Amino acid sequence: MNKNNTTALLSLLKDPDPATFKAIADSLTLDIPALENLWKQADDELAISRLDWLIQRARFNKLENALYEWREKKSGILEGAWLVATYQYPELNFEEVDNVVAAITKDVWLELHSDMTPQEQIGTINRVLFGKYGMEGDPDIFPDVKNMLINNVLHFRKGCHLGLAILYISIAQRLDIPIYCVPTLRLFSLAYANEIPPAENVLFYIDPYNKGQIFNIADAIYYFENEVETFFETDNIHPFGDEVTILFLIVMLMQLFEAKGMDDKAEDMEKLISIFQGVEIP
Repeated sequence: MNKNNTTALLSLLKDPDPATFKAIADSLTLDIPALENLWKQADDELAISRLDWLIQRARFNKLENALYEWREKKSGILEGAWLVATYQYPELNFEEVDNVVAAITKDVWLELHSDMTPQEQIGTINRVLFGKYGMEGDPDIFPDVKNMLINNVLHFRKGCHLGLAILYISIAQRLDIPIYCVPTLRLFSLAYANEIPPAENVLFYIDPYNKGQIFNIADAIYYFENEVETFFETDNIHPFGDEVTILFLIVMLMQLFEAKGMDDKAEDMEKLISIFQGVEIP
């Protein structure tokens, strides 16, 4: 954009008439760097405020398109979790999370052997993830951006059930270990399953919040009695794949924003949910 066009656009952004701004907003096709450059040149509070909104909208449109592409390409759960995290942290690069997960995965791989049983494979992941790297369940089990989004889980080494589950699956996928998310007691556990669905393919369950403790259906019924027994006897509850897991993440973010009165953010999550048409949450 040349200097004359920049000056003209900044002048229009200062116009107090909302209809004028709407006309500008609807006609703009500027990319994010161009909008950010305009923001640096703005010297009027109204123009700055409107440019903030335009930048946010441009970033959100970029996120929507990226999630559509992620669904089509089936690029893995880590990339999906990173994309969702960029809603709160727009400057977050994929390499920032990918490098950390790659390092953890490499340390697990170095300890794996081809003759290991599934239980031994999980024990190896647990020793590295919860032992060497010190990951743990956040004592505040209520989901929040600080313990649910993948970059925060990696940075603080703490996570809620879903945050840790996504990290665990990200590692397992790189090692070709068949781990999937499964809802239990309105929380999230993991299932070691040959394929999904149905639940009959599950060899055992894993609690990522409790340092990867392995349990089976009988254990769950013993500890949680009738509530879990009913859960496991429900035919439509079974391990699910990346799309449903990421959809769960977005739904939980929407609920979090609603609870905090952040209506605009909650509405944005609703728009992201609409990208997952045809995907049903169990």
